[in-house]
Amino acid sequence: MLKQAWLQRLIQHIEQLTPPYTLKGETALAIAILPLSFAYQVLESLYGKNADSAHSLPYVVLLALFTAVAFSSVFALATPPGERWIRRMLAGKRTTAYLAALPPLYAGLYLLTLWAGGFPELYTDALKKIVEPWSRFPLPLVLAVAAILLYGCFRGGLALARRVDANAAELPPHFGWRQLGCVLFTAFPYLVLQEFLPLLWCFSTPAALIVMMYGAGLGREYFGFTFMPRSRKEALFVIALLISGLLLFLATNFIVGGIAYTGDLWQMPWWKVYTSTFMMLFIVGISEEVIFRCGILTLFASLLERYRCRYPRSAAAIATSLLFGIAHFPHGPLLMFLAFLASLLYGLAFVGGKSLFGPVLLHGLLNVLLLKNFQLLAF
Repeated sequence: MLKQAWLQRLIQHIEQLTPPYTLKGETALAIAILPLSFAYQVLESLYGKNADSAHSLPYVVLLALFTAVAFSSVFALATPPGERWIRRMLAGKRTTAYLAALPPLYAGLYLLTLWAGGFPELYTDALKKIVEPWSRFPLPLVLAVAAILLYGCFRGGLALARRVDANAAELPPHFGWRQLGCVLFTAFPYLVLQEFLPLLWCFSTPAALIVMMYGAGLGREYFGFTFMPRSRKEALFVIALLISGLLLFLATNFIVGGIAYTGDLWQMPWWKVYTSTFMMLFIVGISEEVIFRCGILTLFASLLERYRCRYPRSAAAIATSLLFGIAHFPHGPLLMFLAFLASLLYGLAFVGGKSLFGPVLLHGLLNVLLLKNFQLLAF
């Protein structure tokens, strides 16, 4: 009886709507990301897999500065000045054009600077895949074509989002298939080209967020778009979920034979622990959680609510976890099951905490512990 009452209270809490957005800590976080990401890129340039003794100090500083500004753009969207600036940019056609041009211009400026200065970043394996087939053309021309593609899709996604918002008759707005199409149309070229063009992955998430949150008029309160916990109670909830979820996940892994302990994390140098944690939290964690929790889970919850599902958010968390597991199908059924289990924890943190703070923290730290301290036998 006691367990049933506890479960009922938990479900009721999950099904509650997202509370009003809080401004606490968002600006401080956006500012703190600047030195954190600067240090991350400096350490990667000096000691990472692309480290080279030929890397000069101007090259390292330039790369770190470009990376820090690009990283901070993700978090700047959640600050009050960032929101006001985005809304002003979306107010007119001319300013919308400027907004859509910023990401490709920034990434292009970075690559042109490397090209003009003869820096070695242009000779990495990733860039060779896109530069060599077009080597008979000047690099500025190749970048111009890529910039036109990125600009056109971003601008087109905003135009579609405005059309969806203008035709929406529901209040509060719902995240439906048309809105999802706007986001995919916007983010797809970034997601494809980010494998080859440095720094472009820093802009795929902001582009999708701008279309979802502001262009389509859906509002970040509806999506739980905040990176900071709204209260001490929420932070304690996430910490408790992290500890219990990690223990449950590790126990399940050992039972099904999914992992083997290596202890490599405790033997890594300090800089490797820092760069690995930063990458899992601020690259993998944020990008995947924005897509799966802030986007797809909310989509499923909205659709289930339309069809009068009794527990739309709880069911959406399960449906999103199934999709997350399917996304890992190249690694076999065992890893698909483990990804499904981990996604349930992320979904619970999102719908329970009503923000991105919980799922990003869980996703990042769980990935660090598993990938750096255990051997995933499913790979």
